[in-house]
Amino acid sequence: MDSSSTRKFSRKDGRSATDMRTVEIQIGPLPNADGSGAFSFGTEAAIASFAGPLEPPTARMDVFTEAVLAVTHRPLEGSAATSSKALAAGLYTIYHPLLDLRAHPRTRTTLTVQSLNSAQPPSQPLYVSSRAAAINASTLSILNAGSIGIKGVPVAVGIAAVPTHGKGKQRAYDDVEEDQQMEEVSYADKDVTLVLDPTRNEEHNASARFCFGWAFGSEFSSGRRTGKQGAEQENQDEDAECIYVESDGEFDTVTFQKAFSASRFACQALMRTLRAQMGEHFDRDAAQN
Repeated sequence: MDSSSTRKFSRKDGRSATDMRTVEIQIGPLPNADGSGAFSFGTEAAIASFAGPLEPPTARMDVFTEAVLAVTHRPLEGSAATSSKALAAGLYTIYHPLLDLRAHPRTRTTLTVQSLNSAQPPSQPLYVSSRAAAINASTLSILNAGSIGIKGVPVAVGIAAVPTHGKGKQRAYDDVEEDQQMEEVSYADKDVTLVLDPTRNEEHNASARFCFGWAFGSEFSSGRRTGKQGAEQENQDEDAECIYVESDGEFDTVTFQKAFSASRFACQALMRTLRAQMGEHFDRDAAQN
């Protein structure tokens, strides 16, 4: 790449293309819930609660082979519209295959998620960062409950393709170097830069938006464990499978592949943060008990 293409791409809030906003994690913020968690990318925040296994309220919900999973998303203002129902359906597709529901037949579980940021037009899809925050809050609530086994731990991030002005670019993530950066992508006479954790203004100006969810855990292992703690930790971070993709806008195959690879590394970093926070939380609980 020439010297002009290595100049730093900066955003209005001062972040580089690969910087996330401040991540805040709360574990167990709702004391009366079986499990709860809150997650935010800056102002894009969500809180979730998980309950179960419980007795089904009616005979029609009594399933002999597995526990029923009911998922609900609530906006901060107003009633649930198409966008909320679409997110709830997406959450179901994420967690139903991962939760060990067959270990608890003839019971039910509930996952309830509420967005904590201001509402958007109900006819529009939720912002990708808002969707990612909802997924991450859901994961925290399930882990906090600890009542249902889970095969992998899902985390999610949003990415947007925003117009590039000038020649200040950053390199793109690829499968070789984790610390590589985003780069400009050209298609259909458009020059765009992929940015991680986009703000709402960036999403409004974006030509394409993506939300990727990755599940981490030994269930997705493709390599051998070494038996050493450090190597095991590294392998756990590497064992992942993309289990959720939402996209809209105009993009080509190259743009999608760049965003896909970028989301993998971003979710891996986020997973390490989540694992550290959960470890501290369980250590405090053990010390108190």
